[in-house]
Amino acid sequence: MTDSFAQSKTDAVIMLDGERKEGKVIGIQANTVKFKYAGEELEYELPKEKISKIQFAAGRVEVINEAPQTAASQSSQPARFASAPTDRKNKIAVLPFLLVTNEPGIQSDPMSKRLQANCASSFRQNTSNIIVQDPLTTNRLLAKNKIDLNDAAAVDPEELAVVLGVEYVVLGTVDVMNKGTISTGSAATTYKDKASLNRDKNSRDTKASGSAVTSNNTITNANYETKVALTIYTDRGSTYYDKSRGAFGNQIDSYSNTLDYLIKRTPFGTKSR
Repeated sequence: MTDSFAQSKTDAVIMLDGERKEGKVIGIQANTVKFKYAGEELEYELPKEKISKIQFAAGRVEVINEAPQTAASQSSQPARFASAPTDRKNKIAVLPFLLVTNEPGIQSDPMSKRLQANCASSFRQNTSNIIVQDPLTTNRLLAKNKIDLNDAAAVDPEELAVVLGVEYVVLGTVDVMNKGTISTGSAATTYKDKASLNRDKNSRDTKASGSAVTSNNTITNANYETKVALTIYTDRGSTYYDKSRGAFGNQIDSYSNTLDYLIKRTPFGTKSR
């Protein structure tokens, strides 16, 4: 006599822990499912509370219990590193700067990171009692936690501080606007021949003999209007320092001295008092 399991497909009982049992479902009771393994005659009673679903040989699927979601399915975002408050104490991280400019010759991404590095360096030189995180470490942690460098400012400061393992987070903005050009010039007169001098005894003037040559020198420079804004947030999400200032000078790198000026006047700066 040919076994009936060999003549037809089997049912499959999928357990909540992922185990798959193949055989024949004999019946479904209030609290159990009667089941026979393929090739066996012994009947088993499977607790329904441990069953996810039944896939019948005919193709129908009956869900008994919803399978619990995994951590990956519960959130599309990966779990982010969370630092302890004691580990963050007196540490500060500078984010890549936001650069606003109408100057086509400035590449935003490299300039943003350059400003970040300059700001971190200024904090080391012009402050005390804080530990400045290396910008390379800051950017690596942002990337590791799937935070785009260009969008970091859109993330809650409190979350950024926890991810970066610091008590303070610095967000900076530099506006560099090309306002046109400035021309400066000078004129000078020289003489081709100074070998002989004609002196009028009754005159105080002395003139060189020969023909005079007059030259004009004009220098044209771009005129930049620059503004620096600096905001420091705490790991509790509060604003610790928020100042902005127009740059000293009209050069494209005039932001540098202004950045130092603002940092020196932060609560932990050398000129805070």
